[in-house]
Amino acid sequence: MIQIQAFAHKDNHIKHFVLTNNNGICAKITNYGAILTSLTLPLESGEREIVLGFDSLKDYKNKSYLKDYPYFGAIIGRYANRINQGKVRIDGKTIQLPTNHGKHHLHGGYSGFDKRTWDAEIVGKSRLQLSLLSMDGDEDFPGNMKLTVIYELNDENELAIYYSATCDKTSPINLTSHTYFNFTGGEENILNHELQIDSDQILENNTELIPTGKYLDVKHTAFDFRAQKKINQDIKAVENYDNCFVLKTEGKTLKKVAEVYEEKSNISMEVSTDFPGLQLYTGMFINIEGHKKFGPFSGLALETQGYPDAPNQENFSHGFIHPGEVYQHQTRYKFHF
Repeated sequence: MIQIQAFAHKDNHIKHFVLTNNNGICAKITNYGAILTSLTLPLESGEREIVLGFDSLKDYKNKSYLKDYPYFGAIIGRYANRINQGKVRIDGKTIQLPTNHGKHHLHGGYSGFDKRTWDAEIVGKSRLQLSLLSMDGDEDFPGNMKLTVIYELNDENELAIYYSATCDKTSPINLTSHTYFNFTGGEENILNHELQIDSDQILENNTELIPTGKYLDVKHTAFDFRAQKKINQDIKAVENYDNCFVLKTEGKTLKKVAEVYEEKSNISMEVSTDFPGLQLYTGMFINIEGHKKFGPFSGLALETQGYPDAPNQENFSHGFIHPGEVYQHQTRYKFHF
């Protein structure tokens, strides 16, 4: 079932879409930024909010939130993650993208898909379709890009996100959902959550979190999540996780790639995707004035996506879309409680 609610007092084009399954799980999505604003589970102790987000558009545009912008729940594009110095070569020409994160490009630039008003259409009892046209030159990206993102909440307790895009010029592309999870409902941080990631390697980064093009084995390192462990077990060695894990999803096969569990709530979440990478971010730099529960480590982001800076790395695939191609990926979050 999908209900439509107002989300902005002065803008009738921005709505809140409430998806509820037959088991009582409720997902709320706004067509501003295609943001997943809320996801609640019906526990015996009461309704439990498990993602970071706000109840109104005003909060998403608040200066204290945008100051150290954590992109709560938004769909990110045209290019999620980082592009080194914002430079990309296409057909022998260098394109300069906005450098909105120091000297690098991050998450689509100053006004990415996270700040756009998407067209919304209910396409089934459990499916919400959001569409966007990103014009040629948008944030200096080439080509007219047409995008579709579908959210689906089914009765198997899965929240699925389907991504699709075409473009009439060769363009960098990397879409993701920047949702943060916290199964304690904000009562505690995420450091005691247990995490398992089916990955033998991460991308090596330089000190500015730009990939070097090399792969590092996780064995005997703080990045080894092949067996489930608490996030805080090895975090002192790295201070904060903000790394891309190499997934075993060759051939665009939908596969379970990660699982999160929190003992007190007895909530677990399986993540399945056909994306090649998973960016783990433990939220050390979340700090929103006036919102005590939105501080460091208040949320865990598991961003299924392509590799950061792929357009500049010869041995990374998935960095571009070409005319005539269809970019398609999906991610599913399955809940047990």
